[in-house]
Amino acid sequence: MADAVLTLGALARADLERLLDGLGLDLRWIADGEPIPGSYWGEPEAGIIGTTVYARADTPVHSLLHEACHVVCAPPDKRASIHTDASDCQREEDATCYLQILLGDAIPGVGRDRVMQDMDAWGYTFRLGSTRAWFEHDAEDARAWLQDRALLPGDADAAPALAAGGHDH
Repeated sequence: MADAVLTLGALARADLERLLDGLGLDLRWIADGEPIPGSYWGEPEAGIIGTTVYARADTPVHSLLHEACHVVCAPPDKRASIHTDASDCQREEDATCYLQILLGDAIPGVGRDRVMQDMDAWGYTFRLGSTRAWFEHDAEDARAWLQDRALLPGDADAAPALAAGGHDH
């Protein structure tokens, strides 16, 4: 992981808790140095078990958003059984990446530009070479996947937290 990525410790916990609560998720804070339950990539990356997202102060913001979005993108009847690995298919993984970028706008001091920058620094790979290029020029399938499920922020039919958060363009 690059040292330059924004971590949760730089943000107000209340803002992060409010976002996840609005998505129907619990944010469980883990003490510094303690293992993070449900972490797919290992510490300091966020973990998921059911509808709980686990994170520490040194967890990257993009990681918290990614894992939270995995749960949001999962079919409601499968959310409770999620443990560590939530992805069902590549389209769902792409939708998760797209949604995490949008939800960056819902966190004061973050925004989609920072999320994309940190995704690149961490090592996400897209065929157009950067997260921004993918998001702006190659993510139509991810956007359509989210739209079909009313998961785009700003959609009138979206879940309340999604309808209120982010900027849709």
